Amino acid sequence: MLAGIAFQPKDPIDDLLAGIADAMLANGKSVAGYVQKRRKDADCGTLVHVRNLRSGDEMPITKNRGKMAKGCKLDGDALSTLAAQLARDVEAGSDILIIARFGRSEAEGRGLRDVISRALDLEIPVLVGVRDEYRDAWDAFHGGYADALALSTQAIENWLSQTRADTLAV
Repeated sequence: MLAGIAFQPKDPIDDLLAGIADAMLANGKSVAGYVQKRRKDADCGTLVHVRNLRSGDEMPITKNRGKMAKGCKLDGDALSTLAAQLARDVEAGSDILIIARFGRSEAEGRGLRDVISRALDLEIPVLVGVRDEYRDAWDAFHGGYADALALSTQAIENWLSQTRADTLAV
């Protein structure tokens, strides 16, 4: 009931996951999780916002550190807020949890790891985007439990049809 979707930095993981979520929501399913959106910023090039798939609310997840900084920085407070939102959504019940990124925070033992684990405890299937640079940490996290999926709608739909098909069909 756990699947990792391998992707590269320029791959359209968020569009893919948003499409899956939107299709499930259109079919009356309860979806918890988030996807990312990038927005241009004059100082740091791009700021990252997250969209909560249950509420539709968006919030920035990175900080603009000013014109002299090299890039933007993950906002730890925003990540904590996101984790709390997703934990509530999971506890309220959901047909699936979608996590757009298993990233640096998760690789370092923080971030959304507890939300993923709690969803699994509640037998909620979990889809997670996994960038190549964090694959080793992802593998250590799931210990062989997760399915590996290609970055394709068909691969995800096939997995969904095999995972509690009575409640998850897209």
